[in-house]
Amino acid sequence: GEATELAKKYREKFQEIAIDEYQDSNLVQEQILTSISKGNNIFMVGDVKQSIYKFRQARPELFLEKYKNYNLKQEIPDNSLGLKIQLFKNFRSRENILNITNLVFQNIMSEKVGEIEYNEKEYLNKGAEFKEATQELNVAGKAELNIIDLKKEDEEKEEETEEKILEKSEMEAKAVANRIRKLFEDNYCVYDKKEGYRKATFKDIVILLRTTSDTAKVYEKELTQNGFPTFTDTGSNYFETEEIQIILSVLKIIDNPNNDIPLVTVLRSPIGGFTDNELIEIRLEERNGLFYQALETTKKKSQNLELKNKVNKFLNMLNDWQLKQEYLSLDELIWYIYESTNYYNFVSSKPNGELKTANLKLLFEKAKDYEKASFKGLYNFINYIDKISKGSDDMGSAKLIRRK
Repeated sequence: GEATELAKKYREKFQEIAIDEYQDSNLVQEQILTSISKGNNIFMVGDVKQSIYKFRQARPELFLEKYKNYNLKQEIPDNSLGLKIQLFKNFRSRENILNITNLVFQNIMSEKVGEIEYNEKEYLNKGAEFKEATQELNVAGKAELNIIDLKKEDEEKEEETEEKILEKSEMEAKAVANRIRKLFEDNYCVYDKKEGYRKATFKDIVILLRTTSDTAKVYEKELTQNGFPTFTDTGSNYFETEEIQIILSVLKIIDNPNNDIPLVTVLRSPIGGFTDNELIEIRLEERNGLFYQALETTKKKSQNLELKNKVNKFLNMLNDWQLKQEYLSLDELIWYIYESTNYYNFVSSKPNGELKTANLKLLFEKAKDYEKASFKGLYNFINYIDKISKGSDDMGSAKLIRRK
């Protein structure tokens, strides 16, 4: 239909519109984005082979229609609907991995089953070069598929009970442990960017599981019994741990002190050091409005000199953090908070302190990785952490592993 005045306004506002995971777009999203585009300024990225959200009204045919009708650069006619750029080079995997992947998909993916005919035109192609071994070493050969036959011939099909699933996981874990042992017996070598080819070590090996909640424990037990040093990223929810809640609250009030819940969390924590009675006294100074305003009022008007000084000291500390965040990177800011408040040392002296400090280190590392890979800034980081903590119950707290 006719574009609204608001749509016309946004057409002028956006020079380019970029849509990621386009294969999962639905008709509402398509209508909105089309109505605010100039007609030639939408850039879409997607892969219909990864479309799994039809049950949420995703319409992969939106992607496929453009995939079929847009032209490659070398074949663009004057009346072209749009330009198609094929991103078929894979920069992560060796050729042997790509070959087996292409072979499997070619046999199971068709237009009828997966919306697209997986043939040579759709193949993943090698984009990364791995140096070949200069001498006779046992290095990556063909991809392996190991099948564990758990079925007894005379056995009727049994129901998949939780016990059965765990029993299967135990069998798989034993097979994996045996395969790892054989890697070391055969002097298997890996390519190291610094050293070139060298013998594999335990930390070169990773086991990927569909879910970690139950099966990871089974694998950990089996590998540990075999004497293999093992690390599993499971445990209590990382974001619910007290020490992480406190530091995330500090970050939230640096970004916006008019946020009552994180502000009171920090005030009541070892960082603020306020008692509940002191917090009540502060609130009585300013019964309505934000708690931050009550702090400011206490600083100006309170007759309790000790409390007044304590509030003043806290507000100065908050002001210092806010100044520091103007020029420190996220990870530097977090470490500065740890040290300037002595919170890191405080936590390390508590019961299970080693695990608590490992959690704090993990947050520091997350901030470092985030700024390398994504948007900059405290506000974006807080939103990112909020999204993970609400959407992921699989983010375990830090676990300690000692490597020799």
